[in-house]
Amino acid sequence: MSMVLWETGMGWISAMAAALILGLFYPCLRTVKHLFQLRNTLINIENGSLTNIDSKGNGIFAELNSTLATIFHRIRKQEDELQREKLRRLRSVIDGQDQERNRLSRELHDGIGQSLIAVKLQLENAETQNYSMMRAGIDSAKNMIDLTVEDVRRVCHALMPAALNEFGIVSTLRAICSEMGSLAGFTAVFENEGSLDRMSKKSQVYLYRITQEALNNIAKHARATKVILRLSRENNIVTLLVSDNGKGFIFDPVSFAQRNGLQNMRERTQLLQGEFTIHSQPGNGTTIKVSIPYTTGNGKDQTDIGG
Repeated sequence: MSMVLWETGMGWISAMAAALILGLFYPCLRTVKHLFQLRNTLINIENGSLTNIDSKGNGIFAELNSTLATIFHRIRKQEDELQREKLRRLRSVIDGQDQERNRLSRELHDGIGQSLIAVKLQLENAETQNYSMMRAGIDSAKNMIDLTVEDVRRVCHALMPAALNEFGIVSTLRAICSEMGSLAGFTAVFENEGSLDRMSKKSQVYLYRITQEALNNIAKHARATKVILRLSRENNIVTLLVSDNGKGFIFDPVSFAQRNGLQNMRERTQLLQGEFTIHSQPGNGTTIKVSIPYTTGNGKDQTDIGG
């Protein structure tokens, strides 16, 4: 009798153990399956090959999938925004280059081209005149050629000012500040602090272009009576400040993106690994600040001579 009871008890224990094992096996199997799915999801996110995440279900794995889905969509959104920003910057640079080409084309056609045509006509006309009138015609043609040479020098100076090579960035910015003040009718003050004698040629040219663009904008739009241009170096940071007391404007990122001049200044600053900021309020003027790393060079670095 006791043997039968013992055998019966062992049977129940075996059945309970089997049921317990089966009860644990299937949840473990589901957990392993979820872990493999989670692993594959993470691999696909890392490779950028994931298109969607199923966050349905219950429990901790559903929460993990939901979190991954949020992260995934956030990454996708940031990637799209970066791509749009990249395309916008590229369009801004291309538009700026096209504008400069058009400006240079007009300079060559309307100025130098017309002067050369006038010289040609003057010389052709002199061929049919008597000696004294021919000499007068040749002298007139020589004067026209002198004026044309001055036009060529002016265009070349706008493209790549010789003063940068001869006198450096400080003297060049002081000169353009004074020149623009005289032409536009505002008081121009130039301030300098710190040595910039060994600054790389690329940094000098880009800072010159940024200053040129800023002063042109002031002359065209600001209605300012005073402009302060400050160039300084502290340790390994070079700072350019252009401040005016003009009419100012309401700063808006949308309208900023449509201002090619400001965009070109920011693009050049970014190419120098620097920071570009602008502060403006209606009636309180505008201040542009450019901060770039101080880099030295031997003059052999590639430079941009475009506008």
